[in-house]
Amino acid sequence: MKRAFKAIVSLAVLGLIAGALWWGYDRVFMSPEVWYAQVDAACLTKADENNNDFPYHYELPAADAEGREQTLGFDVKRELRDGAYLRLETLMLRGVTSWEEVTWEDIPAGAQEHLSHEE
Repeated sequence: MKRAFKAIVSLAVLGLIAGALWWGYDRVFMSPEVWYAQVDAACLTKADENNNDFPYHYELPAADAEGREQTLGFDVKRELRDGAYLRLETLMLRGVTSWEEVTWEDIPAGAQEHLSHEE
């Protein structure tokens, strides 16, 4: 009986460890978080020397669909259009992994509340 109980507990612990590893792998490499930001030329600086040949760096305030806010930094090869809206994808530990310009209508309401819009 004790042997069976130990086997069940061991399998449960291994299952929990496997689940935690999968969750961590998914968060770090597979499931990006999406944030929205507006380009502000005042947030543009020259990138540092460890930038993989991207000469420009932005530090922009961003918001997600739920309205959470965060400042995101990322390097780019060219200056972005001042006032443009961006959809940023981030991964834990890696930061911004991709960006694209979007229209105001593409931005969820929760994020729109934190961005300026002139009609």
